[in-house]
Amino acid sequence: MTATLRWNRLSIAADGDAQFKADIEARLDEWAALPHAELEVDLGQCTNLTDESFKVAAPRLADTAAKKRLVVRAGAALARQLEAAGFGSSVELRIVMRMGPGARLSFADFDGVPPEGEDEAEPEAALEPAEDGAEPVAAPHKDATIPPSGDVNITKVQVKASNGQLVDQEDGKRYPVGEELSIGREPPATVVFQIPTISKKHFRIYLQGPAYFIEDLRSTNGTYLNGDPLTQPRPLAEGDEIVVAITLKHPDGARRFKFSMK
Repeated sequence: MTATLRWNRLSIAADGDAQFKADIEARLDEWAALPHAELEVDLGQCTNLTDESFKVAAPRLADTAAKKRLVVRAGAALARQLEAAGFGSSVELRIVMRMGPGARLSFADFDGVPPEGEDEAEPEAALEPAEDGAEPVAAPHKDATIPPSGDVNITKVQVKASNGQLVDQEDGKRYPVGEELSIGREPPATVVFQIPTISKKHFRIYLQGPAYFIEDLRSTNGTYLNGDPLTQPRPLAEGDEIVVAITLKHPDGARRFKFSMK
């Protein structure tokens, strides 16, 4: 089975109509019955789907959207098909941009519709603390309660990037980014927070071309940008909120920051 259900999010990675139909029939009713005001279905890793898959999914998604707020993540082609069928008025459609391991975004990548591709397999549920330390306590998957984001918001790219700063929301301290700033539990991270749920290398902000980007460094408990877990580098804009390590012990994050250009 290629469908996984975690909290309010159903992810389907079916290859072909038959597998997609089997996944829909096996998991969609369970997903639609979840006690959340907002539900999300991620179809961004589906491949080789035809109109037959759309005919199967559309009525079920429409029925769910009539009862709850629904976010559908899909590749560009499927998203256009859903939009053409009138889904834009009943669900929130987001185009997924998948990137392979180690890939980096540049300013040029934001010209036109993001390409579709492959993403890494998702890890199993993370443990807390991040690495060595006390006996770990099971924590939710880093994508658990907040919709993941593989989409690219073109408007967020800064045309003139300079004087980027990371502002700690707890004590108001400002950390100049310069060319690059990294956050972690121990050196060589630029800024160190000795918090067990923060990984040794957690995330970094770097200047590339005319814009600042943020990238999670394969941290155990995740980095969140404006409520969305980072699964790839993303551009930063004034006032963006960055939350580190959302876990059972730290449901609001182990540390919260704002990005500022002022």
